[in-house]
Order: sequence, then C-alpha cells, then structure tokens
Amino acid sequence: MRVLTITFLSMSLGMLGACDNSSKSGALIGAGGGALAGQAIGGNTKGTLIGAGVGALGGYLVGNEMDKKRQQEQAAARANSPVYNQQQQQRNLQAENERLRAEIENERLRRELEAERDN
Repeated sequence: MRVLTITFLSMSLGMLGACDNSSKSGALIGAGGGALAGQAIGGNTKGTLIGAGVGALGGYLVGNEMDKKRQQEQAAARANSPVYNQQQQQRNLQAENERLRAEIENERLRRELEAERDN
C-alpha cells in the first residue's frame, strides 16, 4: 500500500506541471489529498475513491474561485492602466471616425440619387 501511495503522489506532482490554471491544479491536489484521507479513514479502495472524488471537486471549486479573482484583478489593473485607457480612447475615436465616414458617404449617395431623380 505504501508503494501505491508514493507512486500516486509522485504522479500527481508530475502532473501539476501540466496544469495551466488554479482549477486544474486544485482538482489534482484535492484528488490526491482526498485519496490519502479516504484511505486513512476508510482503509479500503471505496474510501480512497470517494475521498479522491470529493477532494477533486472541492479542489476544483476553490481553484476556480481563485482563477475568477485573478481575472477580476487583472481586468481592474488593465482598466486603470494609462496605456489601456489610451488604446481604448483610440478605438473609440476610430469607431467614431468610421461612423462619420459612413454618414458622409450616405449623404453623398442620397444627393446623387436626388440629382438623378430630378433629371
């Protein structure tokens, strides 16, 4: 049993390197911790599997909340960045410029149609 536990922990630590966000890492850590707790409490395979499942779910939920918080903090930092604000203003000006060009072109076409109708 000890060899199985050490093997499982080694594999779990190896897989942590492949996790690209807190949700995945949390699920993996939770599954490992839950499996160990399930084995210690239940002393059988059923307890280990239940512990792994509950731990994975709990770890995922905690990691997911951490990811959400990090995204909110990054969005707030971007919104307060002078570069971001300048880029946003530039996009707004470009959109207004395109709207005005389209309005001028529509007015030109309207005049041409009126001129053709009058002839």
